[in-house]
Amino acid sequence: MTAPPAFLSRLCDADRDALARHWIAHSYRHSELIIAHGDTGRDVFFLLEGRARVTLFSEDGKEIAYRDLVAGDIFGELACIDGGERSASILALETTRAARLPAAAFREVVESHPRLAWTLLEHLSGLLRRMTDRVFEFSTLVVRKRLILELIRRAEEVGPVEGKFSIDPAPTHFELAAGISTHREAVSREMSDLAKRGLIEKRGNKLLLNDLVALESLTGREH
Repeated sequence: MTAPPAFLSRLCDADRDALARHWIAHSYRHSELIIAHGDTGRDVFFLLEGRARVTLFSEDGKEIAYRDLVAGDIFGELACIDGGERSASILALETTRAARLPAAAFREVVESHPRLAWTLLEHLSGLLRRMTDRVFEFSTLVVRKRLILELIRRAEEVGPVEGKFSIDPAPTHFELAAGISTHREAVSREMSDLAKRGLIEKRGNKLLLNDLVALESLTGREH
């Protein structure tokens, strides 16, 4: 199952235009912080170009990556809705452009555009389901299964190209470890074993998933 399309691409022209009339676009450098965890800002952001990561850091500096954002994604909406602090940091993974929309303007647009409001509800429902899945995985699955599910999830976000699933660019072992709450050495061991089995293959900047059905069988998940 491929990931749902990004938030902005699901809106009609009138709803997108209503948002764009109020936002201001800004460029961010690679590794630049867009939102900091714990900040009290309420503005809502939309990723226009590039990629960014939703992440948290533990007291000992360990990174916990929740998800990656792509062009069209919305972020910062939780603080706008409930008035709380920012629940995570957003870090640019490359040169990135994001549009910033004042909280008051976002609320006004949502209240006056019911289709946009429903799309926002669908988006929040998707986040909740994803978080539920992650909590289940972290609580019940060994590292190998968590790793395979993370690889499949990343590949499915793009979808098959000429019938093959791949991740481009290939994530580092450190990035994968941050995404499944383990350490890099454990990921390296599992990735090496999967490569020896021929289930994954590094080719240039891509990581190919050569046999999605076989990978899923190792997790107990049916394709």
